[in-house]
Amino acid sequence: MVKVADLPSFDMAESLKTEEDIVMYLNMVLEENDPAELAHALGVIAKARGMTQIAKEAGIGRIHEVSHLDLQIQIQEAATKKKLAQLGSIQLSPDLIPVTFLKQSMLRAIKNSKAEDFLYSDRQGHILLREALSAHWAEDGFYILPESIYISNGCMPALSVIVQQLTQVGDSIIVPTPCYNGQLQLLALLKRKIVEVPAHTEGFDLERLEQAMQHSGAKVCLLTANYQNPLGFCLTNKDKEKIAQLAAKYQCYVIEDDIYAECCFDNLRPLPIKYWDEDGYVIYCGSISKTVSPAYRIGWFCTPSRLINLHAKLITQNINVNTPLQLGLADLIYSRAYRQHLNNLRPRLWAQVEEYRYFIAEAFKDISFGLTNPQGGYILWLQFPQQIDSWEMYCFAQQQEINIVPGLVFGAGNRYNNCIRINAGHLLSDEVRQAIHLLADWARHQLKS
Repeated sequence: MVKVADLPSFDMAESLKTEEDIVMYLNMVLEENDPAELAHALGVIAKARGMTQIAKEAGIGRIHEVSHLDLQIQIQEAATKKKLAQLGSIQLSPDLIPVTFLKQSMLRAIKNSKAEDFLYSDRQGHILLREALSAHWAEDGFYILPESIYISNGCMPALSVIVQQLTQVGDSIIVPTPCYNGQLQLLALLKRKIVEVPAHTEGFDLERLEQAMQHSGAKVCLLTANYQNPLGFCLTNKDKEKIAQLAAKYQCYVIEDDIYAECCFDNLRPLPIKYWDEDGYVIYCGSISKTVSPAYRIGWFCTPSRLINLHAKLITQNINVNTPLQLGLADLIYSRAYRQHLNNLRPRLWAQVEEYRYFIAEAFKDISFGLTNPQGGYILWLQFPQQIDSWEMYCFAQQQEINIVPGLVFGAGNRYNNCIRINAGHLLSDEVRQAIHLLADWARHQLKS
């Protein structure tokens, strides 16, 4: 495959004259799975459109001098710099990644593969992996047919495909906020508008969600029910069932990003909204990037039978995942190594997140601030007094070689500008402790000045 960076030198922005050009370029870069390439591509697309126009058409209002998209580029680039204290991008510490299991599964997969496995693969995904995922989920209490599963090159490419198939440029999508900044940037790049439903640490107001479904004109909702990024809430089964019912009542598709569900702190994984989807209005998406490795680029989206008419378009637009990776994950599941890894990971995550919470509470103990108490995942959301500007904190942190994510990128306008998100997936090393102390000292200085 020819990489974007290897193309002859010219201004790509000048060649992106239509939305179709931009989407094709973005999908091409996503397939390469290179954070540096993606960061560069976001800048090219921003130049092609003009930052002000992106903000206006995405429904996120006028942005500061350093726009949300520019900031997203900086954050992604920072995630690849090993010298930074990694409190920004949500990823597991290397010691939590099942490297030995992955090596063993890849070797077995290659050894047991058939000659036809090295030809062009099924664009929907290898049947062994789709069957393995279906069986894996059935153990957790919900069943999705293998023929409904599409294998993608990660969760974000899966979301991109579904959003483009269910909506058109200029359409509105309902999004509870604050929500994962990557989702908002994806919708901005695809020129979709957003209808915000306020979220909080316990979930979000279903009455407001119903009002949005009924009156906003949006026919798609993008949300996370289990350990949402950044607030960490897990909706009750009653709320999940209600959302499935509302989706059917208003014929509003729910794109469910369930990427953190397996990061629960006990062995009882929470059910997805998809479990209660009797009428086929929930599209289930996820990946293993938060439980196995962000470098193992395998995700999925699962479509209901009512969308069977989109099959040809879905497999045409979907980015193929190389077969050995698919077979390796299938082996990881069938060998029970993945289940064993999850059983080992969950108590360690709980202990690590609690260690972070205790240490942060101590470091900021003389400051009035809010700190989430997630029941799964490894994301912490800190809310400070209004005097604290998260953008200024971010700039200070970068100078100190600390990577955090400021709250302003998690919703429209600046309503979360006194908040930051912290990754608790890495070990609480001396370096990380020092970084947190530096942030606390900076906050104290800001409050006194």
